[in-house]
Amino acid sequence: MKIPFDKITSLLVPFEIVINGLKFNGNLKKINPKIVECIAVISGNLNYYCDRCGKDMILNLNEDVKLSLSNGIYKDLENDLSDTIEFYDGEIDIDEIFESEIEAYKSGYFYCDECKILKGE
Repeated sequence: MKIPFDKITSLLVPFEIVINGLKFNGNLKKINPKIVECIAVISGNLNYYCDRCGKDMILNLNEDVKLSLSNGIYKDLENDLSDTIEFYDGEIDIDEIFESEIEAYKSGYFYCDECKILKGE
């Protein structure tokens, strides 16, 4: 799903997509002419594997997402590290944001119940 930056106003613009049993829903709001704020939630079950033993497992997601979306190159005036995604075609690609956030989540370490016991959690 793509939404043109020009269609986003200072009023909340809701969105929702569901892919492979995971739901990504939230709102977009224009902060300034080049920046849109995305406040959303990713929820659902994700098939994954234990990072220790490789056993299949299901991750229950309920993750808050807060991002800045830039129409073009983002210039950070305060030298703060921020969660900003740059788009260069004048459109916000909700599918791309969703996929990127899922991959970032999967970069963590996840252990099945048996391996958590071995680890002492």
